[in-house]
Amino acid sequence: MLETDRFYRNWHNGRFTGFTIRYKETDLWIGVDIFNRNMLEDTYALVVKLREEIELTIDRNPAFLTSFEPLNLNDDINRPEVIRQMLFASTVASVGPMAAVAGAIAQEVGKFLLDKFHCKEVIVENGGDIFIENTEPITTAIYAGNSPLSGKIGLEIPPGMHGVCTSSGTVGHSFSFGKADAVTIVCDSASISDAFATAYCNKVNGEEDIEEVLKSGLNEYVQTIVIVYKDKLGIAGKHKIKLIEESSS
Repeated sequence: MLETDRFYRNWHNGRFTGFTIRYKETDLWIGVDIFNRNMLEDTYALVVKLREEIELTIDRNPAFLTSFEPLNLNDDINRPEVIRQMLFASTVASVGPMAAVAGAIAQEVGKFLLDKFHCKEVIVENGGDIFIENTEPITTAIYAGNSPLSGKIGLEIPPGMHGVCTSSGTVGHSFSFGKADAVTIVCDSASISDAFATAYCNKVNGEEDIEEVLKSGLNEYVQTIVIVYKDKLGIAGKHKIKLIEESSS
């Protein structure tokens, strides 16, 4: 899916003031309850910094970009937080560190806005991977490509800090071993949610795989799993599924 095709960003209901930040492949939609124009320049500078930290890590360790398995990097004990998050998420989900990159960037940006600008509610969406800090319940719609369920179901997210990330074997440019239209994972951390979304999407190659992933997928990190495969829907976990007429984030 091209950056210009991210029409799902129009699904929010106006609860937040939204703006976008784009730098290289990173393309963020950010919603805040309190907007400050300084957010634009400061957030852009942070994204540049995060990208530079990731690119420097790849220069030093090329496998950081290409590995499908966790890595044990011993080159720098004072590595940046975004790299620490990616390495940890990949380890607990048994995937490569780049499987967590979108969620990790969203998480770092979200926490920055909360800390610097004292926002009470923040959403950072990075290619369908979302960091959320909310004080009131919020519904996140699930985009699942050509599935008839796409945009018609969502998860009700209670107040708190959350990562709600989606991986797809049929939508977007990210590599996947699976064929699910959408696997959405809810965790406390967006980087961990992103990594598990990739891991579980890799396991769904047909509707017969849905039950097995749901049965074994919940753990100390994964709170909810939603799997969309064509017209089939599977869900396990603590968050309520919602049928929605018009999707809103």
